[in-house]
Amino acid sequence: MVRHDEERPVTTGLITDSPVPEHWTHVLATLRANRFTRLSWDDVRTQAAGILIVSPTAEVASSCFATVLERGAENGFAEVVRPTELVPGHVPAGTWIFLPHRQDGWTELETTSARVRAGLVKENTARDRSDGLTLIEYGVNLWMWAEPPSTGGDPVCHAGELISWEAAWALDGPESPAAAPLSTADMTPAARPPIYFGLPDLLRRRRRDG
Repeated sequence: MVRHDEERPVTTGLITDSPVPEHWTHVLATLRANRFTRLSWDDVRTQAAGILIVSPTAEVASSCFATVLERGAENGFAEVVRPTELVPGHVPAGTWIFLPHRQDGWTELETTSARVRAGLVKENTARDRSDGLTLIEYGVNLWMWAEPPSTGGDPVCHAGELISWEAAWALDGPESPAAAPLSTADMTPAARPPIYFGLPDLLRRRRRDG
């Protein structure tokens, strides 16, 4: 699938109007059915010191992270910030930071996300490993154009950096059991469980140890 700037959907319209493609629900269900590509909420609470969701609008955050925000509201475990509000040096050690995908389909957001990520990478490099941050990307518009792994596709090759399905994982959600596919009817435009790119240490260990 080839993307062109003029074909990129407006994010607010996507959230309110566009259906989730069938291949996206299938990929999400497949990830949730495999222990190497699935984390439970208990896994996240055990591994992360907190969650920071970088989002351009409250609508994007609520559509993509409704479950995370509901479960993480206690004690401020999960918070939402706009890209302009994020100060890398102020982020506590061990935080998982969810950033909009740098090739997500919205030019302005891609540019902003790349800039924010560069600042976080620089901050991470300056920290001790034990004080580091986990950077994870999520799709806002990604389901509209990314090729599923069943066709041999990858989400993006960005500036020579391949962000592939091998780095993808999903969080278990209340929409269905992990092994059961999500039906398109169950996925309203206001509910957009994202697929994440960037492996937390727990998934890296699982894959290494088998």
